[in-house]
Amino acid sequence: MHIKELPLNFTKPALLAAALVAVIGSAAFGQSLEEKRDKKLASEFLKKAAWTTDYDKALEEAKKTGKPIFGYFSRSYSP
Repeated sequence: MHIKELPLNFTKPALLAAALVAVIGSAAFGQSLEEKRDKKLASEFLKKAAWTTDYDKALEEAKKTGKPIFGYFSRSYSP
């Protein structure tokens, strides 16, 4: 079996791209999940309404008021 060497002009950009992905990826994982959650919950648009993160309390309030539950889901801090 013969293994063909890749030309240098291909491997250099590929290595640079891999390094860039590694740097960006490590920065994204630098915060704990709790820090990411807290940052998301501090967003300005979330301050414009009375949000709750407790499903049981939201369900109880929805039953009392007859209003539906509006859920906002984000993967910005989820594992």
